[in-house]
Order: sequence, then structure tokens, then C-alpha cells
Amino acid sequence: MIGDEVLDSGSAKMVPMGEQLLEPVPSTDHRVAIVETTSTSPTSRVLQRMVRRPRRWLEAPWPAERIVRWVISALLVGGSTLAAVQVVHPSLVLSNNTPTGGDMGAHVMGPAFLRDHLLSNFQLSGWSNYWYAGFPMYRFYMVVPALMIVALNVVLPYGIAFKIVVVAGIVTLPLSCWAFGRLARFRYPMPELFALGGMLFLFDESFSIYGGNVKSTMAGEFSFSIALSLAMLGLGLFARGLETGKYRNWAAVVLALACLSHGIVLIFVVVGALLMWLVWMDRTRFLYGLTTGLTAFLLAAFWVVPFLFDHAYMTDMKYGFRPQGSGDSFWDMFFPLTNFFDVFITAFAVVGFLASIARRHLNGAWLGITALAFVAGVYLTRDSLPVIGLLWNPRLLPFLYLLRYLLMMVGLVEAAHIVVQAVTGSRPV
Repeated sequence: MIGDEVLDSGSAKMVPMGEQLLEPVPSTDHRVAIVETTSTSPTSRVLQRMVRRPRRWLEAPWPAERIVRWVISALLVGGSTLAAVQVVHPSLVLSNNTPTGGDMGAHVMGPAFLRDHLLSNFQLSGWSNYWYAGFPMYRFYMVVPALMIVALNVVLPYGIAFKIVVVAGIVTLPLSCWAFGRLARFRYPMPELFALGGMLFLFDESFSIYGGNVKSTMAGEFSFSIALSLAMLGLGLFARGLETGKYRNWAAVVLALACLSHGIVLIFVVVGALLMWLVWMDRTRFLYGLTTGLTAFLLAAFWVVPFLFDHAYMTDMKYGFRPQGSGDSFWDMFFPLTNFFDVFITAFAVVGFLASIARRHLNGAWLGITALAFVAGVYLTRDSLPVIGLLWNPRLLPFLYLLRYLLMMVGLVEAAHIVVQAVTGSRPV
């Protein structure tokens, strides 16, 4: 069964996996073992664990090939992150003023109300009389980004703290995409190119309110971008955990935070994690996925359960659905760029998907399967979600776009690999 195999850490090939990989591997570093057994301070042990891996990384040999790889990785990941930082204008972010633009101004009051009225009464949600005839603050809106703002406001002026959190999802998405690629065992240089793919998604100007990209974030959808960045990191941890049995707690916590940061990204997390679980499924991984998913659900249940099951009390934005009118179509929704870029991105994404299947690369196949699932989701949710309702179907498009950018990077590497093989006459690797 394809789910009974695991990627070798050094390549995209699959090697048989036994359940012994799910057991802790004894350390071969005797120096570390001696220190850990002689240390009695919990703080010392925590610090040793924090520096152990960076120290091993630094102490490992540095041949020319490793130096070249490190430089290329730094340029791609660092450059993509730097581009994201530059586009949000750090000097303006650090100016102490009131954020506005699009829906942003409507969000300014919320964290301040949380700080001044709710947290002081040991509440995360409560009643506010600021608008309408009163409304339930943070009952149907995401509280985690607001808590981040309140925490930063302890040391920074409110306007600056607010804007730092607003741009947090933008500046961390390339790094989260890179981390996903590394954790999901994509071979070099795919993880580094995933950072570039995340940057391209951020700069995609074909949509401005669906969420995730720079335009949507600056229009007020900053909780979405934070949740999306957390989701990519959490799914990477989940992918590595399905392979090794590790990171159960980390995966559950990060995925729960992603769900708590935005209700639409919650759909991406649930669908993505379920499909990844199914792709890797065997008896051992069934238990891993079940326990991780249950833990994540319990961590997020205090907000997610009321959000899902009290939808009758939510405000319906009455957006309708897409496509609408003779000038709109599903084709326009799925391929919103110019013809050249639509063909280029989609063609290499298809190459990446097929190559992942051919190589039996489970996480690469997952990218394509999940992208297709959201293609179907956009079509099937034209009349909103069953039972829950209140979903504008284009809000699912950003997940398709991001996964397609990542698959494009896989396809580019695979295509380059095929060209090199053809030129050099080497055997497939």
C-alpha cells in the first residue's frame, strides 16, 4: 500500500517503512547524553535541547556543495521574505498612527475592547454596545489575532502593535511555505522554491478580498493571512509526524491556532489534514492522525463549536455566489491571470502532480489532490455550505491558487531534471 512507505530524507524516493520509525531513536551523540544525565536543572535541559540541533548543524562538515546549497537557500528564502517585508513598508508599519484602509478601520476597535473590557473580566468574548443594538464581540470572529495585538500592546503603542500583527501573515508566509517543504520531505531545491511560490501568491493581484494575498490583507483580511501561514506550518508538521510519529503536540497546537485565526482557513486545515491522513493511511498512522486531530479539535473547540453551530445568529453578507452574470464563469475564477501565466503555472503544476504520483511522493500527490478538492469545493458550495451555510464560494479560491503555485515549483524542478537527464544521458534518479 502506498501509505506504508516513507520518503528517504535525502531524496524523493520511497523506502519501505516499518513501525520502528515511530519509536524514539536513541541519540548517538555521547556528549549530549552525558550532559543530559548529569544536569539536574530543567531550565538547563530545555536550553540544551534548544541549541542541540543548531550546534550539530554548525559542527557538521561544510564541503563546497553544502555551502552552495546554503547560499542558494538563503537567497531564495531570505529574498522572498525580504520582498514581503518591503512591500508592507516597514517605516509606515512602525509609525504610531491609526490603521485604516478597506475594512481595516472596522477592526481597530476590537482588540482595544478585548483589552479594556473582556480580558479584565477573564473573558475572551462578551457583549458590546458599540454597534447596532449591541453585538457579541469575538463570538463569531477570530480572537487569536486580537490577542496577539493585545500582547504586543504591552510594550508597543496600540497602532504599531496592530499593524505588526496585520502584516505578520504576509511576512511569514514564504518562510512557512519553505518550512512545509522541508518538513514534508520535498527534495532540494523544492522547499526553497516553495518560499518563492508563497511570495508569488502574496503578490498575485487577481483578487483583492478573498484572503491571503497582500491586497486582501491590506483590505482588512489580516486574520486570514495569519491563519494561512500557520496552516502551512501546521500541515508540514503533520506531514512529518505521519512519517515519523513525532511532532504530535506541535502539529495539534499549530493547526488549532490556524483554525482559531480564521473560519475560512479552518476549512482548508480540516480538508487538507483529512486528505493528508488518507494519503498516508495505515493502522499506525490512523492512530497518529486520530489523536492529533482530536487534540487540535479540543484545543479549538471553545471557539469553533459556537462558530459552527450558532450560525443562525450570524449576519449574512448576502454576497450571493460566483459565477454571476454572462461575463463571469468558473473558467475566469480558476484561471484569473493572463493567458500566458495561466498556461505556464497550470502546465507545470500538472507536471509536478504527475511526477509526484510517478515518484510515489505522498506529500507531492497530496498537493494536487487537495488542489482538485478545492476546485470541486468552489463548484459545490455555490449555494453555501450545507447545514452551516454562510460561505461565499470564491473564498475557497486562495487555497487552490497557493497549492498551484507550490505544485508549479515541483513541476519546474522535475522538468529541469528531465532536461538534464536528456542532455547528459544519465539514468533517472
